[in-house]
Amino acid sequence: MLSSSTQDLLLATVGLSVICNTLVVQLVGPWLLQLFFRERFSRLSLSKQQWLRKLTMSIMSSAIVGSTAVLTHLSEQLDPRHLRHDVPAVSFNCAFMLGHTLTDTLAHTFIRTPTMTNYLQLIVHHIITLGASFAGTFSSSLPYYVNIGLMMEVSTVFYCSGIMMKELSYPRLYLLVIFAFLMTFFCTRIIFGFCIFWYHLMPLMLTTQFYQLGVPVLLACLGCFPVLQLLNLVWFPLACRRLIREWRVINMPESSLVENNVKHSKNA
Repeated sequence: MLSSSTQDLLLATVGLSVICNTLVVQLVGPWLLQLFFRERFSRLSLSKQQWLRKLTMSIMSSAIVGSTAVLTHLSEQLDPRHLRHDVPAVSFNCAFMLGHTLTDTLAHTFIRTPTMTNYLQLIVHHIITLGASFAGTFSSSLPYYVNIGLMMEVSTVFYCSGIMMKELSYPRLYLLVIFAFLMTFFCTRIIFGFCIFWYHLMPLMLTTQFYQLGVPVLLACLGCFPVLQLLNLVWFPLACRRLIREWRVINMPESSLVENNVKHSKNA
């Protein structure tokens, strides 16, 4: 069990994360976007500018959480056989993730934009992430598996960056970033987040000690995380097909595009 002082520090970290993420959406994000993409950003509609501000927050927070999780995985010697083991790097990183997810959920709820797709899936994903992050923050259980969940945020950096490049009309850079997204998605969410996760967890599930971890941890491990994994398994082939389709469109010769548009007009 975590001490009361540690729990207070974790709560403070969650609060600090909410404040920092809010400042990024309201102040830092718009400033950075104006600094690096002044003309392109200014030409966008207000709703798309709001969308890019939220993407900036996700990029920055996911970069912090994902890189910290990777470094923790490489340096902390996490043992997948440990049911309970206090690893401060995992707990505080998860607390920051909890604050970010809370802010992002509220931002998507109260700042709806027409560019958002699969809104229901997004909110379900965020609610599940909130539950898993809460359990990962305030328990010292299964730190190896909690850290794997945090490592998945590496791919989010490239996903949000890709959407931003598309909105700012950088088509070829968009393809490059989305390709990097698919590579990191496959490594962190399919290899680590599914294959390695269950390879190590299955033996633990055969022990009676595993079911003594507590209801919140079991709900997060056997409820929230499998749903996230299922979404990842569904999203990955869809993202691959979308990349192939958009690569063909972007690299299609201009004459072919005109011909296809003429054919489409005639058929209409």
